[in-house]
Amino acid sequence: MSSLKVRNVEIGKGIPKIIAPICDKTEEEILHTARKFSIIPVDFDILDIDIVEWRVDLYDYYNDYKKIESVLEKLRKILKNIPIIFTIKRNASHGEAEISKEDYVKIYKEVCATKLVDLIDIEDSIGKDNMEDIIEFAKDMGTYVITTNHNLDHTPSKAECIATAKELEDMGADIIKIITKPSSKLDVVELLETTIIIAEHIANVPICTISIGEKGGLSRICGEFFGSCMTYGVNRKKSAPGQPNIEDLSNLLKLIHKNIEA
Repeated sequence: MSSLKVRNVEIGKGIPKIIAPICDKTEEEILHTARKFSIIPVDFDILDIDIVEWRVDLYDYYNDYKKIESVLEKLRKILKNIPIIFTIKRNASHGEAEISKEDYVKIYKEVCATKLVDLIDIEDSIGKDNMEDIIEFAKDMGTYVITTNHNLDHTPSKAECIATAKELEDMGADIIKIITKPSSKLDVVELLETTIIIAEHIANVPICTISIGEKGGLSRICGEFFGSCMTYGVNRKKSAPGQPNIEDLSNLLKLIHKNIEA
């Protein structure tokens, strides 16, 4: 598995990178949250945040490209050199956006054309042809692509996850993300074992795996050992169940890193 450098953040090397989601409904709230993320204390990291994700489906005007572009222009200025992920989750993936596949593709391509975001996160529920259409356009614009496979009612087998990872990478993913829901602790263990196999033997790009909910909490903190390159922490509002507080998450990741190095 190789790493990917986005601005000054190297994804896939060392401690898993912490993504802080912006999950607000109004422009005023979105920019207020972004300003908190952009504060640089003198002797500390940027609030222990590596990357900011804007969950656009939670924005009141998620289907209005002009309003989205206006917010992005302001976010880019506020966040300066912090990488930005642009994400719309449709209802099909337990998101908030009631949006057609055609409009989803259109907005993603329009956003890539602005060159205001560093990465886009696209869901495989829109279908292979639509994914490949967005990926091809994003690469032309110099935008990195996270391809996400959601399994929000179960944990697939190792074989299914491996096949999915291969397919997502073959489509041109820069980062592969697989989300599962556990029904037991063994499901979490199954995903962690699968992550090792994909990271060490299958994928040539960074992989992020997350087992959601309270049962899957372990998967959010032990990625460095098993091969998952990113994790999500919450500052105010969660974008998914089970996301830990950013400060606690950062401390745990650093502790695990220290013991792995030892």
